[in-house]
Amino acid sequence: MADANGSMNSADVSAEAAIAVIDPMIALLALVHITGDRTLINKYGARLEGAQTTTREAFTAINPEEERAKADDAAIAEVRALLLKAVKAGRQPILKDVDMALFREMSKLALGLELPELSMEPALHHGGFVTDTRVRKGSRTPPADFKVLVVGAGMIGINAAVKLQQAGFDYHVIEGLPDVGGTWYVNTYPGAAVDTPSRVYSYSFEPNAAWTTYYPNGPEFLSYLRRVTEKYGVSDRIEFNTWVSGAEWDEAKQVWNVRAKRDGKDLLYTANALIMATGPNNGPKFPDVKNLESFKGKVTHGAAWDHSIDLKGKKVVMVGSAASGVQIAKTIADQVADLTIVMRQPEYLLPNPQAGVRIDDLEIWSMENIPFVSQWKRLQALSSQLQDMRGMATIDEEHRAKTGGVSPMNDGIRDMCRGYIKSHFPDNPKLVEDVTPDFPVFAKRPILDPGFYDTLKKPNVHLIRGAIAECDADAVILQDGTRLQADVIIFATGYQMHWGTQFDIKGRSGRTLKDAFDPAPFSYSGMMVPDYPNFFLPAGPYSHLTANHAIVSEQQVHYIVELLQTLVDEDASAFDVTQEACRTFVEDCDRELAKTTWVNSGTAHGYYRHQSGKVIMAIPRHNSQVWHEMRSPVLSDFHLTKRPDSQAAAPREKTPLAV
Repeated sequence: MADANGSMNSADVSAEAAIAVIDPMIALLALVHITGDRTLINKYGARLEGAQTTTREAFTAINPEEERAKADDAAIAEVRALLLKAVKAGRQPILKDVDMALFREMSKLALGLELPELSMEPALHHGGFVTDTRVRKGSRTPPADFKVLVVGAGMIGINAAVKLQQAGFDYHVIEGLPDVGGTWYVNTYPGAAVDTPSRVYSYSFEPNAAWTTYYPNGPEFLSYLRRVTEKYGVSDRIEFNTWVSGAEWDEAKQVWNVRAKRDGKDLLYTANALIMATGPNNGPKFPDVKNLESFKGKVTHGAAWDHSIDLKGKKVVMVGSAASGVQIAKTIADQVADLTIVMRQPEYLLPNPQAGVRIDDLEIWSMENIPFVSQWKRLQALSSQLQDMRGMATIDEEHRAKTGGVSPMNDGIRDMCRGYIKSHFPDNPKLVEDVTPDFPVFAKRPILDPGFYDTLKKPNVHLIRGAIAECDADAVILQDGTRLQADVIIFATGYQMHWGTQFDIKGRSGRTLKDAFDPAPFSYSGMMVPDYPNFFLPAGPYSHLTANHAIVSEQQVHYIVELLQTLVDEDASAFDVTQEACRTFVEDCDRELAKTTWVNSGTAHGYYRHQSGKVIMAIPRHNSQVWHEMRSPVLSDFHLTKRPDSQAAAPREKTPLAV
């Protein structure tokens, strides 16, 4: 039975049909998991070489693809037949936990290459082959009176709740919105979608086998977050419509007092540890527009979309052409009478042949019904970011001296993007010039093209380079005086980035976080600040741009659990990162950032740079290195406050037993 999109329902797919087209190497690895027979790798691995799916993403597609071996058709048929037999017999996997030696061998087969050793353990984790990443073997269980408060039920907050629950901590979540999802509850603009592959923009411990597209739209991703919340019982611990106003550390009681409001009533929460899982994007950011209130038409923003506005047949001016702007433009172009896009600065758009492409039902069936297919498919999608990305954003001084460029990789991506532009507009040199950036790649966030360049070819779509200055009753007026008539104005101008300063948070000394972050926000390990004990600001300064939000948040939540378990084991009431450790971390990041296009950005502007001018978004380290650094806290970087009645855990001796 086909659905409205002409696609077969995966429930109607047969095992025979799905396994007949499955990636042969993935079939072999699934068979090893099901049977527990490792010798199958020796028997078939080499004979299947060249048959595995390889992911060609922007970071690797600039290099020519190596010639691949020709797989043995007989071996492919044998492996698929064995897998079909096992699946039809309903066999469950015997080999669930993969040791590192075996994983190294299996991942090489799945990817068609050997990952760097530094990436092997991150691959095991983020591929979804382990669901409990805890390192510290706790000597005590968290006491009943140790409370953790999580503010925010978006991607980070849900992650924190699941992992705190797994580790035995008593936690509570408060959320200002009426539902989970955070950004993906708020982002409801036309065409809202994730431009990170769906298989990796999700929790490793809860891979979603049923993604319908390679890049999930907003509603589908929100549905995923809701399912995770329900599956793990997190929804029972969330209080919605509860807006936090501030928090203050009580040094005498060694707790946080958190002020909030719900239904007009003031509330007070007390917690031993506070996790501000509110993320960096907090509400729509509007440009400074004179007389905006005089505009008589409709006004909306990508970060706060007004669904009461009917765009059909309207003359629309959209201000902004970054990630949300290109998605909105592509989606509404055929609805409106006229769309004029005001572009202040062009962006690098990466070729995206999988934009909007549905995942085949046969593949979905395999991921849903065959053990470990989903995990190995996820690892294939992660492959490029687990490899050496030298020169992605870091300047190669020797290469720059010879060519004036950034690095072979960075220049290769730049040239690929410029070639992509010219291929779309071979007879329009003016448009090519208008949409071609004059700054290095990664000075701003590259965008996966959802079809924006094709949208610009439509007769009712117009692109103007410029910036909005003011409005009158029925028009937008640009800085150069150009007047654009409009029925509707859409602002696709991004988000406010408060870094926790939207809350009145006072630390041990009584100083607010807003004051501490003047002139620019900072952190230790991307989420802790001296003078704020037992306080976490995940997705904080110096934690972004080298991995997607799902991966970053998992690594930070892991670290939070490790540090909280340390508090419990040490019978301590508080931890506080030292000024020296934080300063060393920030200085090291700033020193390395100075060698990148994030700082050496040319004419680029945008949210990478704080209003102070400082780059605080990025951590200038490969994510595999960050993963290792966040396995366990370095206790010498913290001051631990012991409880007044603290007692060391008594050693547990194994006395002889008798019969």
